[in-house]
Amino acid sequence: MRPEGQKIIEELINVGVLTSKDIVNIGYRKNQLDIFYKLLNEEGYLEDYSQRQNITDTKPEKVWQYFFKNNDWIFGFGLDYRYLGILQKEAHISPTDVVGKDGSIGDFLMGSSKFTVLVELKRPDTSLFSKAKSSANAWRLSEDLIHAVSQILEQKASWQVFAETNGNKNFNDHNELIKQRTVDPKSILIIGSDKQFESTEREAQIKERTFELFRRDSRNIEILTYSELYERALFVANSSNNVE
Repeated sequence: MRPEGQKIIEELINVGVLTSKDIVNIGYRKNQLDIFYKLLNEEGYLEDYSQRQNITDTKPEKVWQYFFKNNDWIFGFGLDYRYLGILQKEAHISPTDVVGKDGSIGDFLMGSSKFTVLVELKRPDTSLFSKAKSSANAWRLSEDLIHAVSQILEQKASWQVFAETNGNKNFNDHNELIKQRTVDPKSILIIGSDKQFESTEREAQIKERTFELFRRDSRNIEILTYSELYERALFVANSSNNVE
């Protein structure tokens, strides 16, 4: 195992989020990673997967939501060494108006041992960039990306108020009390893929730099492409498999 892989595994074991049961589950996880890869890269596989899993709503967003709901471990390892479990799928994270409309719904409300985390999913083919550069050393970001960030910022603000207001009245769809606290909730936005960077070598470098500068300046929002999420999960699964 590479030194950095050993360090991650030791940290996960020390904080109690990696157990012998997890090691046994490596085979299952590798199988799911194979599905992840095919969903991301093989044309037509998403439709085949939705049929095999009897997913009634075959919109790509719903299929990805189904996959991640059954594989919440993908979010858990590699993200600040904190295990994140799904507390509620399609969580209503703000009250509606007087006619029952305009309430915010997050794809996943997740939780570490103490605090809640919001996860918003967009599609892997969501554009990250517009067709033109904004300057010599920057590329214009797409309206889809800007809208997604605006959406999750609104969700953060709404959930903070809603969680504080409801206090001990927040239950999930299994009637279990959500005990995790909400303090300036961290948010994870999954959007686009590395295919968005495919271009000439010079243009690819400009796009990568622009995207990295943008997300580093996005406070308390972790912006990941589907490709990056897959690589993180693959690394941890392979590292876990080599624990002796």
